[in-house]
Amino acid sequence: MGLEINMIYIGFILIVIGLGFIASGIVGLIRFRNFYTKIHASGVIECCGIPFCLVGLSFLQSDFSSAFKLIIITIGILLLSPVSTHALARASVLYKIDKDGRIK
Repeated sequence: MGLEINMIYIGFILIVIGLGFIASGIVGLIRFRNFYTKIHASGVIECCGIPFCLVGLSFLQSDFSSAFKLIIITIGILLLSPVSTHALARASVLYKIDKDGRIK
């Protein structure tokens, strides 16, 4: 009984941490004016916020297969998210997009 309660607490704490990263990324998307800093804010959401929430949800699962699937999805996000953000930023540099998000 004690281990189950600890798993629930750990799960909720990780979800709250993830929601904090998501909230800070949303504030960054609203406040930042530069296109490239907005890319950074969206990277914080997808690279820090979502994985924390998914790991927290995996702690709350009752069966191992659901938790394992959530962990595999988290690993995929952690591997592919920085690559996609970098590809977007590199493409915007190659197409000469200015700081306001317009093509020069």
